[in-house]
Amino acid sequence: MSNVKVDIKLRPIRFVFLVKPDDKKNILKIFQINTFLWGGKFNPIVPFFKKVPKWWSKYDHLKFNAQQIIDDYLDFFEPDFIVEAEKGLADDIDFNKDRILLLDNLLHDGKYGENEYGLIVNDLYIHLYEKKYQFERRHKVDIVNVTAKEIYLQKFASCIFGSFPEDDDFLYLEKNYIDIFEPATIELDAKSLMELYSSQHFTPLDIGHTRIDINFSERTPDPRLFILDMNETRDLIDFWNLRIIYREVIAIPKQWIKELSPFCKEFILKHHRPSPWQPDYMFNSTTMFSRSISDEEVKKIYSQYIQIDKLGANQIQFCYPDIKVEQSNQIHGLRRPILTYQQDSKEVNLSNDEDSQMSFNTLSPDFAEKYGNKIRWANVINIEDWSSENKITTVFPTNYRNPIFPKFGIFNEHLLSTTEGLIIFPEYKDNNEHWRLENGTVTINQWLKAYGISATVSDAGKSTQQIIETLSGLIHVRSIANKNIIETLDKMAKTPLTRSFQVNKFENMINKYIKKQKWSAPRSEILASHNIVELGLEVKCSKCDSWSWYTLKEIDYTLTCSRCLKKFDFPITKPSKSEYSRWSYRVIGPFAIPNYARGGYASSLAIHFFERNIGNARELKMTWSAGQELTLKSGEKAEADFILWTQKQDFLELNGSTNIIFGEAKSFAQDAFKNEDIEKMKLLAETFPNSILVFATMKDHEEFSKDEINRLKKFAQWGRKYNTKNHERRAHVMILTGLELFIEDYAGLSSAWENKGGKHQELISAHIIKYNLNNLELLAELTQQVYLDMPSYWEDLKKIKKYSTDI
Repeated sequence: MSNVKVDIKLRPIRFVFLVKPDDKKNILKIFQINTFLWGGKFNPIVPFFKKVPKWWSKYDHLKFNAQQIIDDYLDFFEPDFIVEAEKGLADDIDFNKDRILLLDNLLHDGKYGENEYGLIVNDLYIHLYEKKYQFERRHKVDIVNVTAKEIYLQKFASCIFGSFPEDDDFLYLEKNYIDIFEPATIELDAKSLMELYSSQHFTPLDIGHTRIDINFSERTPDPRLFILDMNETRDLIDFWNLRIIYREVIAIPKQWIKELSPFCKEFILKHHRPSPWQPDYMFNSTTMFSRSISDEEVKKIYSQYIQIDKLGANQIQFCYPDIKVEQSNQIHGLRRPILTYQQDSKEVNLSNDEDSQMSFNTLSPDFAEKYGNKIRWANVINIEDWSSENKITTVFPTNYRNPIFPKFGIFNEHLLSTTEGLIIFPEYKDNNEHWRLENGTVTINQWLKAYGISATVSDAGKSTQQIIETLSGLIHVRSIANKNIIETLDKMAKTPLTRSFQVNKFENMINKYIKKQKWSAPRSEILASHNIVELGLEVKCSKCDSWSWYTLKEIDYTLTCSRCLKKFDFPITKPSKSEYSRWSYRVIGPFAIPNYARGGYASSLAIHFFERNIGNARELKMTWSAGQELTLKSGEKAEADFILWTQKQDFLELNGSTNIIFGEAKSFAQDAFKNEDIEKMKLLAETFPNSILVFATMKDHEEFSKDEINRLKKFAQWGRKYNTKNHERRAHVMILTGLELFIEDYAGLSSAWENKGGKHQELISAHIIKYNLNNLELLAELTQQVYLDMPSYWEDLKKIKKYSTDI
């Protein structure tokens, strides 16, 4: 039985607006649309250009690629839908065309229609009035409506505070806002801006995310001042995106810097304070400057109007941060926030392995009307398998752009697999979903089929799968994670006829290899209880003097010899004498297959390594499949001894993108990894760029042949080359040895490497590495350094000085 937990979160739809950075008319329209979209303040704006302008970077704009910048923004924010400010901007973007919308058609005439997306805040206004604002309040909330008297201030005011369109079809929105909330009307100028920044207030843009929980990453706790040119639309775009990422960022127009200088200095002084947890560490604010402000102007503005006379309080950041996924992987990197309006969880017991179906109710905003346009909000679904049997797929490849996989339910027109989870867009309030869940092998086969690749489980894969299933899940693979135990089991499998060892001999051999843990039974008992070995009786045939092994059920007064096939009497008068009978353990099932279970031991231990030894199941979720034989779309054949989907888990934050892993597993042969193995993995790398290719063996790295190391090193170097077409490395090559596969119970990888000493200990000693081993790209590079004597990737780049693009 699998105990499955389904977590469901409700959030607004995330639109990404694609616009030319100098398009003043459409920039204003984007600000206004996001004012009346539910959660609109957190919809990013991506600047579109075909050639990187000089202002993009103050230092070297030529090192940036225009298409890569757009792709980085998209991958960072993972939009549900892209909105073009003008038709054709997204033509060259790899993105599902059905989810590319035009700005003018996003909310046609402000009325519900079948082609409309998103939820208008008018429903929220009415709900807040009925629940809250129709009653006399003891403490009135300071709600404002900021207006711009001068036309040149209109875009800035709309960006910072929100504003409503002046079209007749949308006038009701501003009217309802004013009628319900009775806001104070404030005309924007330098004085009123400083007063607004110094007070607590709500604006139309703020009301649009009322009661939405915004989980900002604690990696970026410091508040920020952003000095910009209020007349530059590109600066307004940059501020809009910064405000999504940072918990507190305040726009300071350079045109009013003299008037706002007292506020800025007070802001810096206020946020210069000791940490309550580490008194020696000081919190600070950071002052940032927009791309449009020259370095000369930065120095002048900072020295005259920002800098304060307080040692350590003045923090300045000259360049605008790169918004890209690589930033998210860094310890103090940028992260987009997680929005949650409502959440629920459900536990499901799946007792029928042949028909693992679950159902759950979707979530919808309590303030929304029952009927409306087709796609109004999003649900984020995450599945956890709480059993130890790993029978349910809980991790899927992340692909928000063209999600052809997975497919659940009947009515899910769009289902996106993202770092948040599986995203669906319920058409109705309180919709009921019915999903069928499969095991990893079936799911990975379905995924391959969706990409035109046929796959069948290989013979070696069947052995691996039987081993893991016999042990009732990956957690129990640790019972065989010992070199001597593996060799003993293989020796038993090769024993003629009986495949058995006497009980005393077996127990002595096994238990001397591993000391009994205080909390567990002797290892020999664990092996017996997990159906690795079976207790039976060896009896000597009175006809041919050979020994045969019998299960407890087979023991009878008359037995049949397995060698001469003749019947003979059980030695009832001398049953305890060892020369006639002896109690023995025999390997059974997949463990009875010689040659290390046809490679199944190495594959099982490699899969177990990722599941249990990198961190723990809470840090790295995984879906696995044993060995598969693949026929690619080209007709070429490939094979993997195991295939994994792994996803780095972050508590209360976004998860990492799913890693796709293909493994080649070997036992103890000295020159195990041949050219044909490497060519096979190279073919997989070309089919699935940026995947992780694992070469796993149970032998120690000292046992690698020189030729073997040279082959693997050459291939790892090939994988490090940059593929400009996909904007990523070709592949990440990882080497796993007996040290990793035979890690002792609960020791973990970092402890194993520390205890090894030498280069292992040296590499793992860095704090940033030791606690980031569930970053598998990093781990792959570390194994290249320690086992293939390669420099780090960045040291390699310095030598090459340019990326290679040929495959």
